[in-house]
Amino acid sequence: MKKRTFFCVLVSFSLLTLVACGGAPTPEPEPTGTAVSQAIPPTETATDEPPTATATTEIVPTEPEPTEDALFPTPEVTATPTITPTATLPTYTLTILEPAAATTLLAGREVTFRGEVQPPTTDPITLTLTIGSFTAVSSPIIPDGNSGQWELSTTLSDVASGPGTLTAELGDRARTEQPNPVAFDSASDGPYISIIRPVEGETAVAGYAFFMQGDSNNLINNAFTIGVQIDNCTNFIAAQKISLTGGSWYGYVILPQNAEPSPACAVAYTGEFGEDGWREAIIPIQLRASDDPQAVVLNLGNPGELTFNLGQATTLFGVAINVPENAVDIMLELDSVGGSGPMITSGKAFADQFGFWSIDLDVPDDAPTGTALLTLSAGENDTYQEIRLSVTLSP
Repeated sequence: MKKRTFFCVLVSFSLLTLVACGGAPTPEPEPTGTAVSQAIPPTETATDEPPTATATTEIVPTEPEPTEDALFPTPEVTATPTITPTATLPTYTLTILEPAAATTLLAGREVTFRGEVQPPTTDPITLTLTIGSFTAVSSPIIPDGNSGQWELSTTLSDVASGPGTLTAELGDRARTEQPNPVAFDSASDGPYISIIRPVEGETAVAGYAFFMQGDSNNLINNAFTIGVQIDNCTNFIAAQKISLTGGSWYGYVILPQNAEPSPACAVAYTGEFGEDGWREAIIPIQLRASDDPQAVVLNLGNPGELTFNLGQATTLFGVAINVPENAVDIMLELDSVGGSGPMITSGKAFADQFGFWSIDLDVPDDAPTGTALLTLSAGENDTYQEIRLSVTLSP
């Protein structure tokens, strides 16, 4: 066995020697017209090395040649929606020509309203006259299609009086308004009631007294009611009934402590509220909470013109709310063209939990007679409040 192995190694070495010495190469056969393929079976040589992997041919995909459609694609065309132009609506202007702004109208009387709309249209205009939540006039009007002018003659409701607002509206396209107060005719035979105080926009404060003053005539059942309403002037939060045959009146109501701040109305009415024949006077006011910084009030409750008699005491009263130390300073001095004249008398009053204050102001019996100036004041700086009235000193 060892000898055979040595022989194989010797033969292999001899073959390598011949190759290294540059033996003559085997001549290539001459090419012929027909290629002949001769299959030579492979000779397997026994070896101790593992078989080597046979290389396989990998198929590489090729890109398809571009076609004419690919080189020049047909563009996609999206249809554009057709837009139909719409007509632009004109801008309208509404004008009230009659009555003039701030003209007082009499309840129960016939009134003519005139105006115009430009550019002209035959679309209806709505005309309304409101007093608080009460509507005295509400009517549609067709304007003239050529001139744009419109007109309405109608009788005002005879139920309510107070600061009125006259409004003309052309749908939601145009609107105009102006103030036109409405008053009862005091010379008529019908029931008459008015409010002189408060004035429009005055402050009422939750938890405190609220003074009212006015005039009356021909009251139904010789009585009337005063109060304060909220919820667009439809719901009473305080009211008081007063018996009176007629003439000047004054009174007050105490507002609830928990009343919510809101627009409100001071109301005086005679008859059964909301029933036939009743009459109502309305003044829009502002209801504020007691801790509102703007809830500072000072007023004098004495109605009419004041006269002080020498040597006598005159009682003054009113309401003071949220003033320092609840104190009201009162001064009575001679009226002077150039300013304050000589002091006649003075005093200090203090408000209670509801804001009421009063004082008996003594006038010396040797004071001069004639015109004097009464001054009430409270607070300081931003909270300073003052009332100045011309009064009469009488013997």
